[in-house]
Amino acid sequence: MEIRDLTIIGGGPTGLAAAFRAGMHEISARIVETAAQLGGQVTALYPEKQIYDVFGLPEILGKDLIRDLIEQGLQFGAEVRLGEAVMALNFRDNQLIEVITDRETYPTRAVIIAGGIGLITPRKHDADGCDRLEGKGVYYSVQDPELFRGQRVVIAGGGDSALDWVINLAEVAARVTLVNRSDDFKGHASTVRQVQQLADRDRVGLHLSTVVTALHGNSHLESVTFKNSRGVERTVAAQALLPLLGFHMNLGPIAQWGLKFEQKKIVVNSRMETNLPGVFAAGDLVTYPGKIKLIATGFAEAAIAVKSAVEHVRPGEKVRVQYSSVAGLPKKKVEVST
Repeated sequence: MEIRDLTIIGGGPTGLAAAFRAGMHEISARIVETAAQLGGQVTALYPEKQIYDVFGLPEILGKDLIRDLIEQGLQFGAEVRLGEAVMALNFRDNQLIEVITDRETYPTRAVIIAGGIGLITPRKHDADGCDRLEGKGVYYSVQDPELFRGQRVVIAGGGDSALDWVINLAEVAARVTLVNRSDDFKGHASTVRQVQQLADRDRVGLHLSTVVTALHGNSHLESVTFKNSRGVERTVAAQALLPLLGFHMNLGPIAQWGLKFEQKKIVVNSRMETNLPGVFAAGDLVTYPGKIKLIATGFAEAAIAVKSAVEHVRPGEKVRVQYSSVAGLPKKKVEVST
């Protein structure tokens, strides 16, 4: 494998920002992302939600923010490797670091860990038939609402994600039914009010203290049975079930790399340095005094981490911050390898 100056572990907003800054410093970069697409938790958890706190963008959909970050971050030719989990780091005597994934080994001069909140896996539903019909009507995330146009959709859950998709799909699906095992919701109060208003107008079905017990269908989901706390069962026609029950989040192999952690966060200093030589970190996975978890914070941390990485890659050189308003943009062809 070609040696890259910088390998970025994680392709979310912080990782994409790091790729952009690497291009501004004119060093070669590679992104390694566990998921099959770029975007991190924005893509995985809320691609259709509006984001309001990215400065300069009063309002933008999560998926549109990622689209623009990809266009901006990859314009300098950063290599992208998708669907590969980084298993280990190997420090060689010649100052190179080997980033070892479940497929390849990538030699690099510096590493930035931008792993967001770690590995994200959805909590699976235990209703009868759920495993059998996964991908055939059972979906644990929504990438394109248009896939559900004109369908009868059952959503299981009571958190923000479930409530948001009730609202977003109410205008797309033929019918949306929300099934929540509790009488209470865990979502934001204003979102709960919107769902209740839709239910009051019979725009959506609402079933509280109720659980999905069985799914029916052969090659595709055809109906869903649920039971309330009084033992009353009901079966409704459905072409889709969205069990939005939250996610399991864990560090995965990164916990075994010898990094210093505090409360499952990587400890960094003001230069975004970890305790491992040549390894830097930025984004939601890091901690330091005064840390706050915002996309805007991740952007700033990415810029600091890249500058520190450049100083590591070019020891003894004075590294200047490149301002696009002064220097313009280096022009390089975008190359994405998957």
